[in-house]
Amino acid sequence: MGFRINNNISAMVTQGNLNKTQGGLARSIERLSSGLKINRGADDAAGLTISEKLRGQIRGLNRAINNAQDGISLIQTAEGALNETAAITNRMRELAIQAQDDALTASDRLEIQKEVDQLIGEVDRISQTTEFNTKKLLDGSASALVTTDGNGLQAFQKGEAGLAAGDYTVRLALSASGTRQVQQSNILTDRGSGNLAGLSTKLSDLTSMYDSDGNNVLESPETITIRGNGEKATVNVSGDMTLEQFSAAVESKVNASIKDGGLGLSGSTFAFSAQTGQIVFEAGKEGTSGEIALSASENLLKSFGLQITTDSQSAAYTMSATSTNGSFSASSNTNSDVASGVIDGLDFKFQLASAARVDGTVAGTEAIRTGNTNIVFTIADTNSQTGSSSATPAGNRTARIAVTLTANRTFTKASITAIVNNAIQSTANGASSRPGITASFNGYDLQLTSSATGTSAKISVLANQATTDILGLRTGVSSGGSGSAALLTGALDVSGGITIGTGGDLRIQIGDGDYNSTAGTQAGGALFFQCGSTVSAVSLTTQFNNYFAANSIKATASVNSSGRLELRSTETGTDSRLSITAANGSMAPLGFITGQNSTGSGGNAAVLIGDTNDAQKDIGFTMTGGISISITDGNGGSSGLINLSDGTVAGASNSFTMSKSSITTILNASALATTDVTYEFDAGNRLDFKTRSAGKDSRIVLSTNAIAGGQTAAQQITNALGAFGMNLNQAVQGDGQTEFRVHVADRRLNFQVGANQSQSINFSVINTSAESLGLKGVDVTNVRSATRALGAIDKAVNTVSSERSKLGSLQNRLNSTINNLTVTTTNLQSTESKIRDVDVAMETVEFTRNQILLQAGTAQLAQARALPQQSLELLR
Repeated sequence: MGFRINNNISAMVTQGNLNKTQGGLARSIERLSSGLKINRGADDAAGLTISEKLRGQIRGLNRAINNAQDGISLIQTAEGALNETAAITNRMRELAIQAQDDALTASDRLEIQKEVDQLIGEVDRISQTTEFNTKKLLDGSASALVTTDGNGLQAFQKGEAGLAAGDYTVRLALSASGTRQVQQSNILTDRGSGNLAGLSTKLSDLTSMYDSDGNNVLESPETITIRGNGEKATVNVSGDMTLEQFSAAVESKVNASIKDGGLGLSGSTFAFSAQTGQIVFEAGKEGTSGEIALSASENLLKSFGLQITTDSQSAAYTMSATSTNGSFSASSNTNSDVASGVIDGLDFKFQLASAARVDGTVAGTEAIRTGNTNIVFTIADTNSQTGSSSATPAGNRTARIAVTLTANRTFTKASITAIVNNAIQSTANGASSRPGITASFNGYDLQLTSSATGTSAKISVLANQATTDILGLRTGVSSGGSGSAALLTGALDVSGGITIGTGGDLRIQIGDGDYNSTAGTQAGGALFFQCGSTVSAVSLTTQFNNYFAANSIKATASVNSSGRLELRSTETGTDSRLSITAANGSMAPLGFITGQNSTGSGGNAAVLIGDTNDAQKDIGFTMTGGISISITDGNGGSSGLINLSDGTVAGASNSFTMSKSSITTILNASALATTDVTYEFDAGNRLDFKTRSAGKDSRIVLSTNAIAGGQTAAQQITNALGAFGMNLNQAVQGDGQTEFRVHVADRRLNFQVGANQSQSINFSVINTSAESLGLKGVDVTNVRSATRALGAIDKAVNTVSSERSKLGSLQNRLNSTINNLTVTTTNLQSTESKIRDVDVAMETVEFTRNQILLQAGTAQLAQARALPQQSLELLR
């Protein structure tokens, strides 16, 4: 090869190789310093793409592991709260079992109830306040948010409710009627009279209010707690309350709305029935939600003795749900106020729509209907005589009185009592005086009681057949009993006989309680002793006894152990009387003084009780003039004219009483049955109108009609307010919805547990509030309620346990997920390392090679640089 001056090819070749060596050396230094085989796309374009994808996967999986760990922490928080809820429900279960021990008193159960109420409150608190990172876990919002267009429907999340996200129309329809609970009390009697108690009887006067030792169990005021419909209310009672006041106070609390402190059981009756002498409760709604229970001291509860006589039976309902887009439709049947299975994951609790009601507030009173014949009877006491007597002023005698109850009419017990007690009839000699007889009623039976007592007390009755057939009073005499007799005792010893003085003959008049003294055969109608005669003790008593017999005087004569003459009435009691008067001469030999008298005492009054025919017993409503009304429902259906009047006084302004049976007949004969409106007489004998349908579309319109020649509309309204406690000029509507719009928003908890899209775990946590668990209103104040409470608590225990089991399973799943993600991450990291990480050993060899080449290239470049210098030697 020749020498060249312009181009040093050897140097250029050496320079090129040296540049390559320097590039390789720089690349080796970069890899060894970074630890990466690929530092830029140029290093390995395909490898970089794969490596970056693997790196994304690895970082995603690492984040997913953290997500799963967060999920475990959240679940542990929820499960820890549920653990306490489970402990609370188990304690409640223990208390419910304890409350069913009849070794406890009602007061003991009230103390147990206090703890139960606090435990229920704590269940609610846990549900509302359990949070993780400010996110509530147990109030249902960790499943779904459910909203409705009415407060008559509540939704509780009991499963994966979020899966049912969407809009729905929910309808509620009654499929089968239920039964209302009825409770009745002891038969309450008046302690003083022994008769059935009345509305005006005070609680302290009830026989049942006294224990076996005679102690008043209501000596001081006491509080009664009423529970029902998941609520409670209290009523303060005292001995001076009447049965009417007590019943009204309880009824007011039962019917009042919940926001007003009541139970919200509108349409319920808690009233005293004077017909049976019992307090009667009739629920305003069917099923268990209409039941009530009273809690107080054991003795007070025993005094009332309320007992369930008709068990409640819940109505059956069909609830249906349809999605607004038509893609979903389902229905479910329930016989409670909770429906499940209509929309997945949700339980719906509904308030029953209420019917339109017009409730009377004035109770009918006990009444007796007469038949086709007038009831006529005459009554007299032992002093009812028409003859005159020289021994007794005519004004002291009493008159017989006649009583007439007109045929085909209805008379209240109060009006019959007033008729008998106010009747006055003049005696034959012009004097006017009532017999000592008072009329009252024992239940429906007329009772006549004498003012006098003892055997001298008598009541005589003269009755026609109608009186016997209807009132059960028969012609006859009734007497009292017991007591002490009137007694006149002389002041001298007559056992050796007596001598009548020389001042003249002795004539004596003696009168008894019936004023018998003059109807004898002896001279002058008096007991006669001749002047100057001597009379032995035996002859003396014989003459007195003969005189008594001849004059029908109810007395006997005898000589006592002290030798004194005794005149003793053969009758006893307060009407047993004896009087002795000297018509002529002196009674000094007998030891008596003129005008001396004696009266008996004590004993029992004469009592005559009728036996009223059951068929004639009724309830009466007293009106002043007739009433004409019409009733219209929400669809325009009308009852037509309904005339409530007595045929004999139709349209008149005079007062009359109309029986419940007559009102029933008139209402049934009208067109009311063709409308949506029906009627009933409640346990308190009050007339009520209500619609058969329920909800805000149900309606009742009451209006008055003109009565020819009779009452004006205003007079009729006033009349009805007095007779029934009802406004006849009003319109009322029902309340509540039967169709609802429901919106469900998905609020399930989502945890991304993978590196790619849709690799997540979704789960929800149910609502564990007391109401959702069925614990609201749990009552253990009596054995029956505690038994039912135990069933509700068991369901709550199972629900909480099931949810804890679900959360525990999720926690285990997330642990498994973390383990799986860890393995996957490790393997992906290994793969990515193989692609991207430098092999230090191989790169070090390459680095060393490049270093040697660099040194060799540098040396050769120096040699190549020397070649042109050799060309200069040729030029020399």
